[in-house]
Amino acid sequence: MRSRLRLLIALVLVASLGAGVWLLARAAGDRRRAAASREILDVLPDVAQRIQNFHRVKVEDGRKVWEVSAAEAQYREGEGAVAVRQPSVTLYLRDGRQVSLRGANGTVFLEGKELRRVEVEGDIDVQLGEYALSTERAAYEADRDLVVAPGAVQIRGKGLDLHGEGMEVEVNAQHMRLMQNVQMTLWPKT
Repeated sequence: MRSRLRLLIALVLVASLGAGVWLLARAAGDRRRAAASREILDVLPDVAQRIQNFHRVKVEDGRKVWEVSAAEAQYREGEGAVAVRQPSVTLYLRDGRQVSLRGANGTVFLEGKELRRVEVEGDIDVQLGEYALSTERAAYEADRDLVVAPGAVQIRGKGLDLHGEGMEVEVNAQHMRLMQNVQMTLWPKT
């Protein structure tokens, strides 16, 4: 009976020792693979980061200045640019009004934490107060505080339907210019 008990204890000890050696070997292998992965990432200069539900806001003196959000973003280190899918850019004016720019795809250019430029493409919708603007390509230039749409533009609002090509909107000054082929329809009040 004692010899069987000793044999059983010896088998349990050998099995425990084998399991411990296996766990240590597995942990060492995991550490080697993680170190190799870090070395590979250090060698690659333009590693992209993918971000779901991208969102950035600038607040100054307790009020929002601008807000950028997107369904998905891909940030490239060193370029200062973020490729975005389904972007929405909102500029908050000092008088409380907002200018919003939405599209299918785009690129956000950052300099540190400052927004420098936003380019948006595909089914663009711009809200300028009570007016809705649609175009295929537009950009916001922060240094000039300007929204630029180089192609065909359609603007609809209360009693107004406006078409043209090439548009510039001075955001805070709230001045808009259509450059060429301008057609306007005014609708009477109903």
